[in-house]
Amino acid sequence: MKFAGKIKQGKLTLDDNLGFRDYLRLIEGDVHLEIKPTEKVRSPQQNAYYRVIIRILSKDLGYTEAEMHKVIKEKYNVESTKQLSKPEFTELIEEIKRWAVIEMGIVLPNAKPTRQSSY
Repeated sequence: MKFAGKIKQGKLTLDDNLGFRDYLRLIEGDVHLEIKPTEKVRSPQQNAYYRVIIRILSKDLGYTEAEMHKVIKEKYNVESTKQLSKPEFTELIEEIKRWAVIEMGIVLPNAKPTRQSSY
């Protein structure tokens, strides 16, 4: 399980302290805790493209955009899309596109190319 946070002056503050505590209650025994600097999170272009996908799916499936976002997070076991690295977010988008076409016959548009890399 991944939990995001910040370290400032040697003190760790978690973004979801309650979720972290709830998760700790689910496990017993030896664990491995790894703290490492976060990779760059999703790009604005990725986020904009994700919103296009959510808008299309919500309209086609009869959800609000907020409901569709929640469905996606639950389906792909994503705590928060805000914390995903660029490669993780790219993989999530590709999985959503595969799911949409295979399971529902919804062909989602490709991202518009930009001068920068990945979405």
